[in-house]
Amino acid sequence: MFPKIIPLFLLAITISGQISAQSFIPATADQKKLMVDKITASSAQLNSLICDFEQVKAMSILNEKMISKGKMYYRNDNSLRWEYLSPSVYVFALNNGKISMKTGDGKTKVIDGGANRFFQEIIKFMMNCINGKGLVDTKDFNISYFNSKDQWKAEMIPQQKEVKKMFSAIYIYFNVKDYSAEKVEMNEPNGDTTTIFLKNKQFNQKIANDKFSLQ
Repeated sequence: MFPKIIPLFLLAITISGQISAQSFIPATADQKKLMVDKITASSAQLNSLICDFEQVKAMSILNEKMISKGKMYYRNDNSLRWEYLSPSVYVFALNNGKISMKTGDGKTKVIDGGANRFFQEIIKFMMNCINGKGLVDTKDFNISYFNSKDQWKAEMIPQQKEVKKMFSAIYIYFNVKDYSAEKVEMNEPNGDTTTIFLKNKQFNQKIANDKFSLQ
């Protein structure tokens, strides 16, 4: 159960507002450089982020979509809280390199991400998505860039075996005005899709330490 839950938070981590379908065209080399420079520069100014999120899960075997809502807290000291508030309560947190999870019945599980390569890679990817460091080609992903009138899109194709098992492709959509990510779409090999929107973003607000400590 635990490994299946973790992917739902990847990248989820920087997103906002539902968006209508747009026509994207491949970015030129100059446009790609501009996009990466603007996004990373904006991310460098981000000390913290608080926002609401909506997660939509579309499964190939079901006609109805599963919708979850909650709140996210991020701080640039590698701290993250991803909290589901409906239809069920569930909290996921990263703090001091440790992954903590707490269910609605109060049960908490802590795993040391530094001692497990799988979770270590998950942590690295999640943080890179927020701080912009994950937006260049690496051994983990091949990344292509696209643009439209109102958005930029990064298409991330996994290269690592473990990530390929979870995702066939990941798409991150950015607002062209403030360079923050607005939507993340995660496509799984079995045809399922998870889309996450972030809303009501609050930048650089103080977040208490206890938000990242699950007791």
